[in-house]
Amino acid sequence: MRISSRDEMFAILSKAMDGLSLRQQVIANNIANVDTPGFKAQDVRFEDELASAIGRGRPGSAKSVICNSTGKTRLDGNSVDIDMETAKMAETTVLYAAMSRLISERFSLLRTVITEGRR
Repeated sequence: MRISSRDEMFAILSKAMDGLSLRQQVIANNIANVDTPGFKAQDVRFEDELASAIGRGRPGSAKSVICNSTGKTRLDGNSVDIDMETAKMAETTVLYAAMSRLISERFSLLRTVITEGRR
């Protein structure tokens, strides 16, 4: 394992958490506008960009993109599917918690290395 101030794993996890956080905000906005006529649901895409940035060796350069969600539009022009949004929120919350745990474990490992395993 490489240990440096520019640890790529931290950059990857950080960018993933940034994307998931933005996705949570967008989903919350979609849910808040479920009854707004003409409102178009949005989604956040970052996974492909992050994978591409990792492939280029520059995970910190990955950007999250907010785009219009593809789905059915109701008669009032609103495209929010509350069941889909609720499921996406649950999935995003679980993924965010997993990324947070990975970062915590990474810091714990670094702490152990720095103290040479002594307590």
